[in-house]
Amino acid sequence: MHSVKKTGGGILFGSMVFLLFLVVFESFLEIPPWLAVAGRLHPLLLHFPIVLLLLSFFTIWIPAKDETNRQWLDLLRLIAALSAVFTAIFGMLLSHEDAGEGNLLLLHKRGGVIVAILGYLFYSYYDFLAKHTLFSKIFTIVAAMVIIVTGHWGAGLTHGEDYVLAPVRNNQRTLAAPEKALIFSDVILPILESKCTGCHGKSKQKGELLLESLEGVLAGGKTGPLFIPGQPDTSLLITRLHLPTDHKKHMPPASRPQLTEAEEALLYAWIRSGATSDSLLFSLPEQDIFRILATGYLQPAGPATPVYDFKAADEKKIVALNNNYRVITPLGKNVPALSVNLYGKTVYNSKALEELLPLKQQVVELNLSRLPVKDEDLKHIQQFSNLEKLILNYTDVTAQGMEQLGNLNKLRELALSGTAVTAASLEKVLSLPELKSVFIWDTPIDSAQIQPLRNRFRNIHIETGYTNEEGGMVALSPPVIKTPQGIFNNTVSIEITHPFKGVEIRYTLDGSEPDSLNGNTYKEPITIDRSVTLIARAYKDGWYSSATAQSVFVRQGYTADSIAFITQPDPKYNAETPALLTDKALGDYNNANNGEWLGYQKNEAAFYLYFNDRIHPGQVLLQMLQNTGAHIFPAAKIEVWGGADPSKLQLLGKRSPVQPKNNEPRKSLQETISLSDAEINLLKIVVRPVAALPAWHNNKGKPAWVFLSEIVVD
Repeated sequence: MHSVKKTGGGILFGSMVFLLFLVVFESFLEIPPWLAVAGRLHPLLLHFPIVLLLLSFFTIWIPAKDETNRQWLDLLRLIAALSAVFTAIFGMLLSHEDAGEGNLLLLHKRGGVIVAILGYLFYSYYDFLAKHTLFSKIFTIVAAMVIIVTGHWGAGLTHGEDYVLAPVRNNQRTLAAPEKALIFSDVILPILESKCTGCHGKSKQKGELLLESLEGVLAGGKTGPLFIPGQPDTSLLITRLHLPTDHKKHMPPASRPQLTEAEEALLYAWIRSGATSDSLLFSLPEQDIFRILATGYLQPAGPATPVYDFKAADEKKIVALNNNYRVITPLGKNVPALSVNLYGKTVYNSKALEELLPLKQQVVELNLSRLPVKDEDLKHIQQFSNLEKLILNYTDVTAQGMEQLGNLNKLRELALSGTAVTAASLEKVLSLPELKSVFIWDTPIDSAQIQPLRNRFRNIHIETGYTNEEGGMVALSPPVIKTPQGIFNNTVSIEITHPFKGVEIRYTLDGSEPDSLNGNTYKEPITIDRSVTLIARAYKDGWYSSATAQSVFVRQGYTADSIAFITQPDPKYNAETPALLTDKALGDYNNANNGEWLGYQKNEAAFYLYFNDRIHPGQVLLQMLQNTGAHIFPAAKIEVWGGADPSKLQLLGKRSPVQPKNNEPRKSLQETISLSDAEINLLKIVVRPVAALPAWHNNKGKPAWVFLSEIVVD
């Protein structure tokens, strides 16, 4: 027994030293694959120290009197301490492989190390503790509490925060009313909070991905952006959702609650719609698929089927009136109420409404959007006494025509966007007894006129399309740079457009942010004959300015005849040949994993560019990536050397790029290094990554990545 304890004590001491080594030098270590296997044993072993340590603590409270029993209990304490230290070591190794970030993981790691230290002290100094009964009992109580709390943090990592108490807490989130709902905060965020933030929240930021805010979602994670706005089928988020459940990269993991079909459809439609703002849901077009799905999501049960006091219309009459430009459908099975949609601006006339009068009792929804409906047509509409929803968006109806709607006492929703309605005529309509929602986007009614109406008719939601209920404006969508970015030879003409009329587009060519005062106003295509980084933003009175659109245009000078690696990129971001850097294709700054970028972190990036003929280069341009959320920073330093051969090189130019501040957006960087005059056949380019992330970064002190896509010599 003595030799067993002596050997075990030596192993315990050595293991404790190794654990403390891992704690102190954690940020500098790279775990080899064979050791990572040991780390994966952590979930298997973690139950042993919990049970064994708690059992061993009882030996203080109920000491053994028999010498043989004392020997066996001492062995129990040794095994408990060893299991605690080994579990903590394996946990530290696993945390390197898991690459999770966040407060919960940090707390669990610290708690595990403290448990291991307490187990070590309890075994090593048991004789001392046994002589001080009160102190030893307090020690075991505190140690037991540390074990329980650390285990609770571990459960939060594997099962999500609040896992233990969730069944007894009321976590039901109140759904917002669709007409007041914000796209991200009220529709998308609840889905992410219920299914994703257990692994991708502030407490546990796995893959450096934070999904608790729109900014975090747009920033993406270690593997790049979650999605490309407007392109759900090629987006990482949708791809991971659609993988087989047992696939290791399927999200959420099979052990977690999965998204419903409705939630998956919402995320898909959200990305397809652009997914870059938190404006009102009802600021989207009525037929927008995301708006339709989200409305159903926010009202999952829906109201009870209304009971109508009128008889169903003659089915043959409905069939006779249905055609390609007038679609009549019942609101539900065995429901007499009808919905009517009219189409075809060129074929519409007043007769199309008049012919519906035999169904005037049954029509409860009527959509005449973007048709040349006149005031005189409203004389037919006012006869639809059971009408509940009327859409007159972008019709020719005027303020005078509004008076004819005064007898529609069952009207609940009225859409007048794009019409000539005035505040005075709207006031008369707002007096209708059942009216709940009115939409007046793009009308002559301004905010000063609308506020008194809102104050008077508080039970009616008046949607202007420009401001939400709190007075916050809606953001424009970004401009569209139609000319594809890339490398050109002599000149290129750049065209910028925007889908909204009356929008002012301002732009810069130096990579700086345009605003309402600085930058150029776009009026016609821009012709350039030099390398530029174009950033454009849209402005319009009554709207928030848009997010920026960015494209890079690089003028090609000298073409290298060949290029060679001096140092190899990281295997995760490698290419078969270094020719990627001179292929005249610029990398997409929204996707670092598309094979267009080379990544370096552990060592500097260095290349030789060979030219068969002697050249006199004036500058070298490097396209780099900035994505601080994914640890991708501009280079700390760039050097360009030149000469006739590798043994006769001189420094021609160097540059230390400006480093980003906290919360700067993802973007493409074009760093230009001016060169001293020299005739050369060879260039050597050295790019050094930032050695330690800044203090404001959530992984401060760790090395940054530098990503390169193109080298252009001019």
